Amino acid sequence: MTFGEKLKLLRFEKGLTQDDLGFILGVTKSCISCYENGSRQPSVDILISLSIYFRVSIDFLVGIEPYDLNEHREVRITKKDVELIAEFKKKPLLYRIIIRAIPRAVSRIEEIFM
Repeated sequence: MTFGEKLKLLRFEKGLTQDDLGFILGVTKSCISCYENGSRQPSVDILISLSIYFRVSIDFLVGIEPYDLNEHREVRITKKDVELIAEFKKKPLLYRIIIRAIPRAVSRIEEIFM
């Protein structure tokens, strides 16, 4: 997996847009896009910031060290997550459909990005 693919996956895992990540790092959305498509490489300062923010090693980001994305990861549920689940539970049929669809969606995402 390339640096750009890893960055995109990590960004998706956090539910961030390119604008969001750019704001966090102090760069533009187009800069994040360039990192993800491989047309630009981040500076050491940006790599450090990414490593700290996503809680992964720089070695992992640049492809030196393998890293299982399912291992060493805490699952954090935000207040917004809880509110979203509560809203879905008010619609039992929709909730059941979504819950059943999640494993397939995760498998498809892993096929695309892994």
